[in-house]
Order: sequence, then C-alpha cells, then structure tokens
Amino acid sequence: MRSAVFETVKVCIQLISSILAILLNSFLIYLIITKSPKKMGNYRSLMCLFGGISILFAVLDLVNIYSRGSAFFMMTDLRGSYFSRDFAHLLICALCGCCGSTIYGIAVHFVYRFFALERQGRLRYFKGAYQIIWFSIPIIGGLDWSFICWYFFEMSPQSSKYLEPIIHDNFNISVSEVSYSGAVFWPTEKILLEDFNWKHGFGFINCIVLMQISFFVIIIMGAKSRVKIKELLKQGDSKYSRELQIQLYKALVVQTLIPVLFIFIPFGILFTCPLFMINCEFLSAPLTIIYAIYPALDPLPILLYIDIYRNSAQEMFCSKCKSNRVDVFTVGNESRNSTDSI
Repeated sequence: MRSAVFETVKVCIQLISSILAILLNSFLIYLIITKSPKKMGNYRSLMCLFGGISILFAVLDLVNIYSRGSAFFMMTDLRGSYFSRDFAHLLICALCGCCGSTIYGIAVHFVYRFFALERQGRLRYFKGAYQIIWFSIPIIGGLDWSFICWYFFEMSPQSSKYLEPIIHDNFNISVSEVSYSGAVFWPTEKILLEDFNWKHGFGFINCIVLMQISFFVIIIMGAKSRVKIKELLKQGDSKYSRELQIQLYKALVVQTLIPVLFIFIPFGILFTCPLFMINCEFLSAPLTIIYAIYPALDPLPILLYIDIYRNSAQEMFCSKCKSNRVDVFTVGNESRNSTDSI
C-alpha cells in the first residue's frame, strides 16, 4: 500500500504544479497577445490555444494512475468530495481529452511552421475559415480521446471486480468510493482469445492509431522544417526573421520533447504492458508525479527560447535585466515595417 507520506507529497506536488501551470500559461498567453510582432500572424492564436489546453490540463489533474496485471486505470478518490461518481468520471475523461488535444495541437504547430518556412504562400490556409478547421483538429482529437475513456474504458461491474483488490491493496479504499477510467484486457488473467476484453482492446487500438497519425505528421514536418531552416540561413532574409524562425522552431521541438518524454513514452509503456500481462506496477507511483509536473513545464520552452517573450518577462520582473533592450526595439520596428507572416 502506498504510504501516507507519499500520498501527501503527491497531492502537494499536484497542487503546486497546477498553480504554477495556471500562472505560467496565463502569463505566456498575456505576452503572446501583447508583445508578439504582427509578423507572427495567426501563429499567435495557435500558441494561445496550446496554452489554454495546458491550463485546462492543470485544473483537471488530480488523479492517481496505476497498472497491475492486465489492467491500467486512472482514478480519483471521492471521499470528502462533492462530486458524484459519474461527474468525476467525466472529469477524468476530460483530462484524457487534454492529452489528445496536446498531441494534435503539436502536429498542427509543425504544419504551420513548415508552411511558414516554405515561403510558398500556404499560410493562407491558416486564415479565415481555414483557421477554424485547423483549430478544430486538436479539439476533435481531444473529444475523441474523451469518448474513448467514457465509452471504451467506462466503469463496469467486470472492471470493478478486477480492480477492487488492486485499489484496496494500494490505496486502502473500496472501488465503490472512487471514480475511474481504465482497461482490463484479460479479466481471468489467462491469455486466451476467448477471454480477451475486446471493448477495451478496441479502445486501446483507437488511442494508438490516433497517436501514431499525429507522430507521423510531427516527424515528417519536423524533418522538412529542419531542411528549410538550413536553406533559410543561406538566404538573404533579415537577421531578425532568420533568428525568430530558428527560435520558434527550437521552442517547438523542445515543447514536443516534453510531452513525449514525460507523458507518451512512459505512459505508452504503462498502458501497453498489461496487454501482454507484463507487470509494470513499479512505474505507477513515479508516473503519477511526472504526470502532475508536465503542465508546469509546457510553457517554459517558449518563455526561454523566444527572445521577444524572454526579454519582456525580464523587463517586467527584473528592472536590472536591460541587456537586450535594443534588440526588443529592433524587433518592434521591423515588425511594424513588414507584413509577412512567419
């Protein structure tokens, strides 16, 4: 059973991380709205959408994640809670939806960055009615993941029977006192085709396929963008445009690596192992902590890598940090004298 000390530390980390995530992402959205040059075009809206998803992620993240035997699940303790069991289940589904929105949002970012680097006028597809379509992609992806958790990974008597001893052993609580979303692939703990839970299996396949589509777009567009950046360095663009393009690309790469390393690879392992009856219970506790930290890390690449926002933050919070004031003035002048989007 998890110790009371661990549970206290976990809750504290979740609360602190949620507060930091809300503050940092809200501050970043403010900087994007007020400090971004016009050259950034509709990319500002995409970054604001991504920040909003991270804020929602932070607000909803008060869950335990666990895996044992042929099962994995996300649960929340209802003792002392004002939420009903069904409403808490919807909140867990919404949290899963934030994960889906994140990976699709990253894919859309990479498509935009490639179109901007390509310089063939394709950014017109991110304007007007087209913009609504691009914005709907991460939203639809998130709704799909939420539906998977609600329908395929719903609470059921069969799942509750399997999870009862696991939840009682580790959290000293009855399954009737929690709300959860999870899968039990082999309810009898025997790898026999007739015993396989196909509903949970189809839900798992749905998640994997949708994730792979997004990763495929990210890899292809990321590789092409890298080639375009090398070509850009040889062209006669202004120093400001070249540097801003490189900064945006680096920030996007790091912002992609954070969820990949902190969320999708470890959780992919945690959720895949039960399918093959491989016990990875030891990963559950650290991954619960990692999951809580993620939304606070998400805005840092943009704040650290992009000079416009970093310098603005320094000037707002550190009156002595004036070393880059000339660069900020140059950015402002150049942004006013150019109508090209990046």
